[in-house]
Amino acid sequence: MSTPSFLPGRRAVSRGSSMLEVLISMAVLAMTAAGAVGGMLSASRHVRDGQLYQGKRLLAEARTQRLWLVNKTELVRQAVPYPGQDPYSIPLGTAPWRVDATAAVTNDAGSGAYFELSATGEVKPATGIPAGTACTDTAVPSGTFCREVLITRGLRSGAAPGPNSVLPPGATAVTVWTRVWRKGDDPSSAVVHSEVFVQ
Repeated sequence: MSTPSFLPGRRAVSRGSSMLEVLISMAVLAMTAAGAVGGMLSASRHVRDGQLYQGKRLLAEARTQRLWLVNKTELVRQAVPYPGQDPYSIPLGTAPWRVDATAAVTNDAGSGAYFELSATGEVKPATGIPAGTACTDTAVPSGTFCREVLITRGLRSGAAPGPNSVLPPGATAVTVWTRVWRKGDDPSSAVVHSEVFVQ
């Protein structure tokens, strides 16, 4: 006698998936979707952070480029002794750092102290902030880019040029430090640029 190829018990087992399998599939799909969304958010944040970094770097370097065009005698006059600690480690808004005192000029990122970055990436002076206001002051709105300047005597380390220096006799070296920070960001995200000038 032959075994029937169709059994009622087997029919119920082979018909579709069980509820447990459906739930497991949905959980796996949800975890995969959450991972994909997390990855997109992380990538978006990295792109945004990169744009903010570029804005800070632009403002720091534009200030230095502007100084190449001015008389260095004024830089020597404004220079202060090296602070005895790495200028990077001095907290924001703390002397001897001071807010950039140059008057803001439209379309000149090398002048002024307070800036806004538009959604299109355009850097423009921020208005309504009293001159000399510290970057950390409550009068500076969140999201505003703020530039500080420190001019120290000697080279980046604070040392005077040595006897084997390439500087001509009687020349004076100063280091101009420029720090740009975006209000509301972690202070460690500030960009610092330094350049040695000789008079």
